[in-house]
Amino acid sequence: MPIVSFWNPVENAQTSNTSSIVAVASMLLGKSKYKTLITQTHYNDFTLESAFFNMDKLGNKGNLDIADTGVDALDRLLRSNKLSPESISNYTKIIYRGGILELLYGTFKNDLDSYSRILETFPLIIDYANQFYDIVLVDLNKGTSNQDINKILQKSDLIVLTMSQSMLVLKKVFSVMENLKILQEKPVIPVIGKYDRFSKFADRNIARAFNYKKKMYTIPYNTQFFDACNDGTLAKFMLENRKADPAIDRNGFFISETEKLVDAIISSIESKLIDR
Repeated sequence: MPIVSFWNPVENAQTSNTSSIVAVASMLLGKSKYKTLITQTHYNDFTLESAFFNMDKLGNKGNLDIADTGVDALDRLLRSNKLSPESISNYTKIIYRGGILELLYGTFKNDLDSYSRILETFPLIIDYANQFYDIVLVDLNKGTSNQDINKILQKSDLIVLTMSQSMLVLKKVFSVMENLKILQEKPVIPVIGKYDRFSKFADRNIARAFNYKKKMYTIPYNTQFFDACNDGTLAKFMLENRKADPAIDRNGFFISETEKLVDAIISSIESKLIDR
């Protein structure tokens, strides 16, 4: 039932939005039995999908008919009044056996007019998905100017606010946090992506600099994590390393911090999960 949107209000800010959401989705595989859908709203960008699958194998290079999968297929069904919550899984890709985590491909439309039409139906597609999956994770376009993205934010039960250790970005983000209505109305969890714990701008120092009293979370920079994203083997990497010890394993700190974020997300949406 809960919709969790990963988003940053500053357009063109480098905030590791996609790497944060794929890390969370993959960690959920080893921590919960919630049936989860992950999707994205970007134009001509398959960074999210390529973290889980080799995108070179799509379409004419593989056995997937891109015209009959993902958001594009659901858009056609919706416009012809044939979409139902139960039918969505017919157009998704199972990320790991058992169907606990499924991927809904973003649009393959590569012209802006077609993309805009797809984006118009995206909020309704999310509504349908929300009726079938326990958790819906959405990687949203940055910025506040698109009304369809704003509609998804309004539907969200939790906003994971992504940011970086760049002071230029942080100043803009914290300024928006104080003034943007949606961030006052919704539960918000801030997360610093590609986090360098040895930086002068550590999470506690950032919170102190901006007088932020709540906990901030991090997704640490990790070479093997990003290699797995590039190889399309992220789910395997996360499952193999989910018990990594921070004291002796180079992946341990990354896993530990990501797990803290996942626990915070589950805690924030727990009442919605119980209500299902």
